Amino acid sequence: ASAAALDRDAVVRFVRVDADAADDARDAALAAPAAHAAAITSSAYTAQICLGEPNDVDAVLGPKHPVRVEDLVALANTSSWTPRDAANYKVIRGPDDVVPPDWFKTPPYGKALCLSYNNPDAQYASPVIHVAHVGETARGGLVGGETVAYRLPGDKTPGGRTFQVPPAAVTAADVSRARDREDEAAAAAARGSGVVFGVVGDTGQTEVTRGVLKHLSEMKPHALLHTGDLSYADGFPPRWDTFGRLAEPLMSKVPMLVVAGNHDVTLNGVESTAFRARYPTPYLASGSASQDWFSHDVGIAHVIGLNSYAPVTPGRFDGSNAPMFEWLKGDLASIDRALTPWVIVMFHVPWYSSNAGHYKEALRAQEKLEPLLYDAGVDVVLNGHVHAYERSRPVRDWKEDACGAVHLTVGDGGNYEGPYGQSWSEPQPAWSAFREGSFGAGRLEILNATHASWEWRRTACVASDGVNELGETTYAPTGSGGRDCETEGDVSAQRLAAVDAATFVRDARACPNRAVGAGGGPRAWERANGAGRDDDDGSSDGVATVVVLLACALLGVGVALVLTRNALHRERAGKRKGGYARGRTHERLRDEDDDALDETADDDEEINA
Repeated sequence: ASAAALDRDAVVRFVRVDADAADDARDAALAAPAAHAAAITSSAYTAQICLGEPNDVDAVLGPKHPVRVEDLVALANTSSWTPRDAANYKVIRGPDDVVPPDWFKTPPYGKALCLSYNNPDAQYASPVIHVAHVGETARGGLVGGETVAYRLPGDKTPGGRTFQVPPAAVTAADVSRARDREDEAAAAAARGSGVVFGVVGDTGQTEVTRGVLKHLSEMKPHALLHTGDLSYADGFPPRWDTFGRLAEPLMSKVPMLVVAGNHDVTLNGVESTAFRARYPTPYLASGSASQDWFSHDVGIAHVIGLNSYAPVTPGRFDGSNAPMFEWLKGDLASIDRALTPWVIVMFHVPWYSSNAGHYKEALRAQEKLEPLLYDAGVDVVLNGHVHAYERSRPVRDWKEDACGAVHLTVGDGGNYEGPYGQSWSEPQPAWSAFREGSFGAGRLEILNATHASWEWRRTACVASDGVNELGETTYAPTGSGGRDCETEGDVSAQRLAAVDAATFVRDARACPNRAVGAGGGPRAWERANGAGRDDDDGSSDGVATVVVLLACALLGVGVALVLTRNALHRERAGKRKGGYARGRTHERLRDEDDDALDETADDDEEINA
């Protein structure tokens, strides 16, 4: 992104390089005639300045006042510049004239308060967002595992920037000589292995967020899976820019697939424009009608992204007939387990959580979609929303089921609303293997067609450090990088554990639903509609889409291959501490609240997923 438009002939230069190439070698490669040049398309948008959450002005974790009300007072006071007879003349004397005293103290707490539409100072102009589709430009496509150096217009970074192309989607040609299902060794070799995903949700912009993003970067993942709620801008558009600068060290080098959270698209669309402009998805390539649901192959994993806020049954006023549900049925039917044996589904609101926060909030979607996912043999489900970490055992219909999916809730990425550790149900349900109310991120590695490893690592605990103006407890980080600490108020049995690790095993013989899927592969829709190609040389257009998603998170606005004339400044360190938001502390669930809340079971080291 840039403050001004680029020259019409501006391009992104990129070239394949050795992973350990020095800066001068990369500079030379980028300047050479053999380097590729990707054309740029640009866009911008305007948005009304609003406040959508009480944490905007009085957070409980991170900076105490993410939005300064005195700044809004200055903007709203049009009497400082417009004549008295103007329709938009308004005298603003103080904060109460902008935010009524009880606005954020009475329910519903999540409601937007916007500065006047007819006040030109109340409109935010986004940076100019630039997109370059590098994969479509490279001759022969981008090959999985390669390191690519790229240079943005005006960027003077020595050696340019680099990213590693994720493992390419497996094609039928890759396994044509190993099609004999009994030759498992040959088939496994043809499919490839070693896909590493960083998994995170509910990041926000706090000092805790910074540590979580650093941990994700140190994982060296092939791709990032984000379960939604990125910036917590919550109506104040400039916070999308500050989030981008905070995330730039990670997102400038790791491609990302992301689904929408409530802080990204709800409040009647206050954030939808920014989210969709900055974080596109590969929906067109998977035959979806909406950016909010999609699928994409990364190596031997088929990743599906869904929108927790898209209706799964037709609503009274809907203009369509639950299109996400119909699309999902078709996408699941298209999967070829010989090519992508692992199926991962991510959406924001968890179905399985033993926390009172957002408990059974997605029950309607669960009742409609869980049978569909179970019959298709989905292996892993990723969620956020609940500000804690929890791993389930394979589960279906609130009971352990060896052929059900493992559900991973990772809503502990650093948000400014604080921890949910005080809200765990007691006793811990039998389907819940591990839960903790601290902060961290996960690493999911697909080892081969039958085994995957999972590790969640705590990066921070928090403890109360005061009370904010809304009467809520505020929190500040404790411990050293999440080691040797526990989050204050966390009642989980695992609250002292800094790491949770598990191995997921796919056993199609024990669970026939995991063998379901021989539909020609998830790109069958593209081939049928002439929207892509499969390359026999191991390269794939699908990789290009993920490479575009790298750009999607890059440089402040995080959109496709985001560009800038000048390197964006990092957010200054040492922000003021803050704490937990909204007085909506969650009571523990009572034993009788759900029949599935059974006695705590011993943790598994290996899970038949």
